[in-house]
Amino acid sequence: MNSRPDFAAIEAFVRVAEAGSFRAAALALGAPVSTVSVQVSRLEERLGTRLFERTTRRVRLTDEGERYFEQVRAGLDVVTEAGRAIAERRGEAHGRLRIAATSGFGEVLGRVLGPFTREHPHVDVEIELAAGQLDPLRDGFDVVIQAEPAASASLVARKLGAPTKYRLVASREYLARRGTPAHPRELAKHVCLVMGTRREATTWRFVRGSARPAVVHRHATANSWPLIRDLAVAGCGIARLPDYLAAPAVSEGRLVSVLDDYCPAVEQMYAVYARSRHVPARLSSFVAALQRFLAVWPGCLPPPPGRAKA
Repeated sequence: MNSRPDFAAIEAFVRVAEAGSFRAAALALGAPVSTVSVQVSRLEERLGTRLFERTTRRVRLTDEGERYFEQVRAGLDVVTEAGRAIAERRGEAHGRLRIAATSGFGEVLGRVLGPFTREHPHVDVEIELAAGQLDPLRDGFDVVIQAEPAASASLVARKLGAPTKYRLVASREYLARRGTPAHPRELAKHVCLVMGTRREATTWRFVRGSARPAVVHRHATANSWPLIRDLAVAGCGIARLPDYLAAPAVSEGRLVSVLDDYCPAVEQMYAVYARSRHVPARLSSFVAALQRFLAVWPGCLPPPPGRAKA
């Protein structure tokens, strides 16, 4: 066997293994499918073994292919990252950016990533919206967007915009049926619409005087702020919404604010990532884009349907 590495063939093999398809790998490499197929066949011939089981429907690694993939992928990542580091010294952002965020942050990401990907076309973005606190190092993300600061000295936390204000709201129909609470402790007698999952705390916090966290009875949970708002408009219960989402519905008369005197606690969002002497340009550029966007939030939101711009 010729011991000189065939890097083009190795990269083609790795991309096919990652994508599970010659066609998808060809698209990622910007090459014809026939070229990728020839490169993989050439590599198999050099190694003297089959790396893939090929059928008309799928491509699967053989046992030998699995072992080879695990060994060469790490080396290819090192070579690729070295090239990215050189490019980033010229101020260019390259590579894969793995982002995790709370489910309620999806609307912000959708607005930020459009301009970001147009400005940085060589950055590949992977997004995961999840409940609970994640760790960039443990969970394999470049950056985690969350409401908690860094949990260890090995992580950096950058504040994103001003703290988010919240408001408790309900429909007039619901309040006529169940009554309007005068104190947070009365929420225990109401049905509440909760953003999140069953694993999260069943309390809402307030910032006025000695008002204690209020235990709430969950009538419905969802991982979408707009859905929680719509359930409140439908009369399903009392919702705790970000002010930028609650204010339009209140001004239009679809919802009514409750317990304004007690003011739900604000929430500060952070971009949390691994502490490093060299922060990749793709990561620093993304965090900067988030900070720019959230510096004017919620003024950047479009007007609600049916209302003209100011």
